[in-house]
Amino acid sequence: MARAGLSRERVLRAALSVVDEEGLSALSMRRLGRELSVEAMSLYRYVRNKGDLLDGLHETVLAQMRTPELSGDWLRDAKAVALAFRDALYEHREAIPVFVTRAAVTPGSLMQLERGLAILRGAGFPPVMALSAFQALYTLVVGSVAFHYGPSASEEEAPDFSALPADTFPNLRGLDLATYDADEELELAIDAMLAGLASRL
Repeated sequence: MARAGLSRERVLRAALSVVDEEGLSALSMRRLGRELSVEAMSLYRYVRNKGDLLDGLHETVLAQMRTPELSGDWLRDAKAVALAFRDALYEHREAIPVFVTRAAVTPGSLMQLERGLAILRGAGFPPVMALSAFQALYTLVVGSVAFHYGPSASEEEAPDFSALPADTFPNLRGLDLATYDADEELELAIDAMLAGLASRL
């Protein structure tokens, strides 16, 4: 089969499409070759191995972040970037495990790290503390989105606590889960983390 004008970018976009539609476990060189109508072996001109393919997925999802214009207010900018990251993961939830298991290593992925560090360094954080702050926000967002929206997230209905014994579970019985919002929960956590980071300056 012909290569049909392949490029690394096109291969990675096709890989993300497979993952979006069929899940990460379905992704293989053979499956990707069928998606692109080429022999699987021809893909090794563009991705070295499965690890390189997963790192490329990491970069491809991040490339779709709608990165906001920076305002110069580091708290506002850091939150805006964190929420843009959340949105990108939400749109490609089948790829979330890649962000749980793979670090940023490609130039495209590292550029997002560089942008985040620029915000935090501009706020006055020393280099290593800026990295720690970035990593803390990163893991907060990934963990929240993976828990609520990832491939293994439960699709069961919210539990009904009203039948629990009031004397043992008074706080759980008082919860109205109809008003619970996972996105609001994440924003609360981001605000709290940023407030804590600001106190370190």
